[in-house]
Amino acid sequence: MKRLLPTLLLPAWLVMAACSTLSKPIPSDGLGYAVTYGDVLKVGVLIGTLYYITDPRAPSWEISETRLPDQRVIYQMNKQYLSVGGDGEAGYIMRRRAESLVRELGMADYRIERFEEAVDNRILLPRRTAYAEIRMIPVKAVGG
Repeated sequence: MKRLLPTLLLPAWLVMAACSTLSKPIPSDGLGYAVTYGDVLKVGVLIGTLYYITDPRAPSWEISETRLPDQRVIYQMNKQYLSVGGDGEAGYIMRRRAESLVRELGMADYRIERFEEAVDNRILLPRRTAYAEIRMIPVKAVGG
């Protein structure tokens, strides 16, 4: 009971202390700021523009695939200018696409002959790029 009494008296003491520190009446009018329809519209347009630019559901990487006649494939990958995360995904994406192509073409395996990652420096927005050269290994080459 001795511990409970100060706990119950503390809120009452704080209310009395607050009442004694107010020297003038509480103002009845607000801050004098009204939210207009135009303000709501501006915020909506701003949010829509940011969503359109950053679109979190869009793929982070743009991949162009060039198939060469000697069973080589070249991947040129460019990351979005404004995106969240995905900086280290280029190798994973390239391998996943190469494995899919191996299954699609009926090849045995693939070999990564060249893989480079870089940052393409632009005046305003730099972006990551990746270049990969893959050689498809046919089934007969594996069996010998």
